[in-house]
Amino acid sequence: MKLRSLSSLLAAGIALSVAVAAWEAWRLNQAREFNRLVDAGSEAAAEQALPEAEFARAQALAARKDYDAAVRTYKELSRTADAALREAVLYNLGNLHLREALQFGPESIGKSLPLAELAKTSYRELLRLNPAHWDAKYNLERALRLAPERESAVEDGPPLPNNSERAVTTMKAFTLGLP
Repeated sequence: MKLRSLSSLLAAGIALSVAVAAWEAWRLNQAREFNRLVDAGSEAAAEQALPEAEFARAQALAARKDYDAAVRTYKELSRTADAALREAVLYNLGNLHLREALQFGPESIGKSLPLAELAKTSYRELLRLNPAHWDAKYNLERALRLAPERESAVEDGPPLPNNSERAVTTMKAFTLGLP
């Protein structure tokens, strides 16, 4: 009797294992199909109700130079995505703004400056989440070269009187004790 119940238990375990393996094979096939659609840049990938599908859609829009639609999609994702996906969204959003700003160049400062500021904001938000993100640090440096920060300490302070000195080393008749 014990042998019969043991064999029934073993058969049930095997059947459960086969069912789980079939389920996982189906999920793997779905993931492969999704990856194929993403690699092809297809809009069909975005039809799935996954944040990763929306991310792939935003990348496809950016690749087709549809700046406004890509920004809208990335902005929506930045509010709803998990931490790892949010980092990728912020990085890509910053890159999108920076590429657009570099496209206008320094001769169209009125168009490139706001885009560079948006890129800096995206990179800074990403660096608050992940301070070790080197690519974001590098791109933030590029954005800062395109649109340098103003020196707020000198500009926001009270106005200096005429003929005033800004540092001790430039004051007349004052030495620091050097030979």
